[in-house]
Amino acid sequence: MSAKKIAGTVLAVLLLCAGRLGAQHAVPLNVAVGETKGFTMEEVEKGVFEVTTAPGNATVRFDPLTDALSDDIAVLSFDYFCASGMEFMVVTVNDDASRIEENMIRMPIAEGWSTFSVDVTDKLKKLQGPGDYLSLLIVPSTARPTTMRIKNPRLRAYTEKEMAQNRVKVEREEREKRLNRDIDVYLKKNHPCRVTEVKVTDGAVEVSGDIKGMPGEVYLCEVPMFGELTEKDFLTERRIDKPKTFKLKFDRYADIDGQRYDRLYSRWVLAQKSQKGYLICSHGRYADEVASLYKLPHETVASKKGIGGFHNSPYVSDLDSLQATSVTVNVGLGFMRLTPSDNSIPFEYNGKTYYADRKAIENFDKTLQFTASKNIIVSAIVLIAPERSFADKEVGRLFEHPDFDPAGIYTMPNMTTLESLNLYAAAIDFLAARYSRPDKKYGRIHHWIAHNEVDAGWVWTNAGVKTPLRFMDIYMKSMRLLYYTARKYNPHSEALITLTHYWQDRHNEYCYPSARLLELLLDYTEAEGDFKWGVAHHPYPQSLFEPKAWLDEQATFDYDTPLITFKNLEVLDAWIKQPRALYKGKEKRTLYLSEQNPNSKDYSDEALMEQAAGMAYAMKKLEACDGIDAYQMHGWFDQRGEGGLRIGVRRFVDDETDPAGRKPAWFVFQAFGTDKEEQKFEFAKKIIGIDNWDEIVYKAPIPMKSQKQAANQ
Repeated sequence: MSAKKIAGTVLAVLLLCAGRLGAQHAVPLNVAVGETKGFTMEEVEKGVFEVTTAPGNATVRFDPLTDALSDDIAVLSFDYFCASGMEFMVVTVNDDASRIEENMIRMPIAEGWSTFSVDVTDKLKKLQGPGDYLSLLIVPSTARPTTMRIKNPRLRAYTEKEMAQNRVKVEREEREKRLNRDIDVYLKKNHPCRVTEVKVTDGAVEVSGDIKGMPGEVYLCEVPMFGELTEKDFLTERRIDKPKTFKLKFDRYADIDGQRYDRLYSRWVLAQKSQKGYLICSHGRYADEVASLYKLPHETVASKKGIGGFHNSPYVSDLDSLQATSVTVNVGLGFMRLTPSDNSIPFEYNGKTYYADRKAIENFDKTLQFTASKNIIVSAIVLIAPERSFADKEVGRLFEHPDFDPAGIYTMPNMTTLESLNLYAAAIDFLAARYSRPDKKYGRIHHWIAHNEVDAGWVWTNAGVKTPLRFMDIYMKSMRLLYYTARKYNPHSEALITLTHYWQDRHNEYCYPSARLLELLLDYTEAEGDFKWGVAHHPYPQSLFEPKAWLDEQATFDYDTPLITFKNLEVLDAWIKQPRALYKGKEKRTLYLSEQNPNSKDYSDEALMEQAAGMAYAMKKLEACDGIDAYQMHGWFDQRGEGGLRIGVRRFVDDETDPAGRKPAWFVFQAFGTDKEEQKFEFAKKIIGIDNWDEIVYKAPIPMKSQKQAANQ
């Protein structure tokens, strides 16, 4: 949370490598010793500089270059020692911080001297005058100071390894362009044939369709989830003998090079052969029906009040005190292991034995058993750390997306190989089976939030630099894997897309407008078959520090609004209720506000009452939007690592005067939906500047088209 709110989203650097350099041309740099408030630097040994940061930023400057650089110089390298690692760092020219968010990188932990290298080709081009210099801007974790030692800074040419990495990067970029172009054509094309239905039972997959009398031979082709449809990565091909409609049956499981694959995750597409290979003549289609092991009741939220980031703590009684009926729970997949230990739970998936860390699972059990005892609706936020954060590095390597950039906090799951796909499916299968039992022995998970804030995927679901279409093409697979795996056990499970408050705007060029991702999601499900997905939205105020959302200038009451905050929740409400967004054209999808709260700037009476007024305002807006099903407030507690924010309804648990004390916003949230609501909310009218709550509700229709779209019709 804190890194997200401090640094926003992050730009990849071209190359990041560790390891000693061989003998080659290099230009040494001199460190310009200097200090600022809360930041110290000293030369502890000859040529070794120790930098200590405070919660604020620190800058390490290098002296201007005296000689011209040769054309092959492209990389900044230095040796460093840093036991904690650096959350974020960026190379700047003349301390220019105008675009630092797009250029931030991470520096790994180094408990001995290590080498850090970063491509600075674009920065070197900006060194125009004799006084121009390079610098390192360090943005540490706000929770603690950071100490780093640095020596031997230099500029150098690429190593052979880096040149090879560059070639791979160029090839990958070319493939990305081709995939984006081909997928765009495939989705928009009005194909002549159609796969109409895919049914999955315990032992078989039955595929139906209509080739509409197409001349020539037509084949039903299977695209496994780890393959690319537009690259014709077919697992099976079967010629269709009938002139029009057909129905073909396949075994549920396939054996591929000694590994078992579940066809539950396959797409089925029609194609014709030509001299150039297969020509796609239908959209692909995923499973429409999946047989569930259990006949569980359909449980829904009993009220709009919920708690985000819920966990086992001394304050779990808040569920009762606040009358909350839903929660989100963070579920990281770091519990997975490939080898057994005394502290692991073995389980089988697709004929292979995997292992779950017992301690991690028991912690989930404690939280979910408690929520199940209260009949609380639980949405699991599925988070996948990159390889560097896994206890089992081989598991981390398999989970990490091949295009993952080290700037990301979390990774998109790797679904490009059968081994990685099976690992991901195994983890979700283990959780879904454990937390769908009719007896609720270990608890219950009802819905699955696919990762975190994917419109800011560069930070929270990183898959490298991707267009919105390519990102959604990958993300859709993850959503469907979560959905189909959960539905094997619970016939009412849903997968939810998670989004920030950006709507038509985006944080920077490496992020996506939420509205664009949602439109692509609708395009995909219209083309390839609908499934029960919903939306987990985070409508924070325009400034996360400012609790008075009614002042948000970028939250307007139209489809073109840059942001959706508490002020214009009516736009989100209109979107989820529009005919195109309905599940199979009939049913409103689930819409949760799954992470948001107004902030208290400090613990002064004025700040606490402004936060409480912001909460009252949000609740009244929520009350007016019947398309929004629940509000899981975040945070439950103020957190030290959230960049100075205090968005909880309880104070810091280590607060000196009132540890975890209930803030006025806690009592406002408690009163919402009760007979005390009007009394407890009355104070907020003066702060907001209204006489009646009806004044804050926007009642005019909100068309779900941009002004540009409307003008073109």
